Amino acid sequence: MSDENNLAIRITGGLGIISLDRTSHLNALTLPMIQGIQAQLDQWRHEPEVQAILINSNSPKAFCAGGDIRYLYDSYQAGNTQYQDFFATEYKMLSTLRNFPKAVIVMMDGYVLGGGFGLAQACHIKVASEKSRFAMPETAIGFFPDVGATYFLSRLDEVGVYMALTGEQISSSDALHLDLVDYHVPSERFAELQASLADAPILTNIEIRNIISTFITDPAESELQKRADLINQHFAYQNLDEIEHSLAHEKEVANQAWADTTLATLQQRPVMAKQTSLKLQQVGQNLSLEKCMQLERDLQDVWLEQGDFIEGVRALIIDKDKNPQWRTENAEFEKTLEKLWPVWTKQRIDSLCYK
Repeated sequence: MSDENNLAIRITGGLGIISLDRTSHLNALTLPMIQGIQAQLDQWRHEPEVQAILINSNSPKAFCAGGDIRYLYDSYQAGNTQYQDFFATEYKMLSTLRNFPKAVIVMMDGYVLGGGFGLAQACHIKVASEKSRFAMPETAIGFFPDVGATYFLSRLDEVGVYMALTGEQISSSDALHLDLVDYHVPSERFAELQASLADAPILTNIEIRNIISTFITDPAESELQKRADLINQHFAYQNLDEIEHSLAHEKEVANQAWADTTLATLQQRPVMAKQTSLKLQQVGQNLSLEKCMQLERDLQDVWLEQGDFIEGVRALIIDKDKNPQWRTENAEFEKTLEKLWPVWTKQRIDSLCYK
């Protein structure tokens, strides 16, 4: 079954399948898609015939390229608060996924970016293929890695900081090395794996993992793993200037090309997005997942007004002039952060609902 919410829904055997079906937009998540996933989970929670959930994609190019940033831009420009509703609905859906009483499997082929990365991380059993490419590219549009990245990237230490600041893509081999995915299955065997799961009489977590284990192969060597010491060296500093200074003064000839490229990428990103993303990674290491998510929600509600997101989307998506005029400073936003950081560094929280 498929309808206007760009989801293809069906039950095969004991498996409830939600297929992202907005292929023309690489499955960028719209509000109806998010609402549709939430509604389907609510329905299947109480249906005994559905023993487990599978989330996948009908696109050969992408699992999900993120959230519908054009919708957020249009909402802000129209002067309404629908963009806040979008975030709140998305975070409720992610919480439902994480806490779902039945196993939730995600199978990822192609791009897994931004909101798609967060969606995948909320699932219980993560399967990637050799075609999977992962990234949190938000700083490129003047935003910060959200949808739980304050938690799941901060657990990767310096590598998480590198991913959060640069937005660089990593391979399925890298993601497996970092424990961001659980299994590597060849893309050509995804349909066979899905059929095996649907045919299984029992779909407990253990049985699902046993089935998947018969399809796994060893991925290519992780390039990120080879570069781990270099990333650790440059991204261990506590402030942005030190990181960029370190990259600019890489002494090893063999590493200079990578350092120069990484520095050039960083210098294209707006200062506020980089500084905030760095701070989130530092603060997030000491917060629970729920507190990381609430911190992100607090920031989201003020970011479109005070950050560089609107200008980034204008330059890269709307006008496509690729010449964003980033803010060099914002006193109002600095005051907002000054109020937020002390609360979160002390690990205080007033509410765990994603308001």
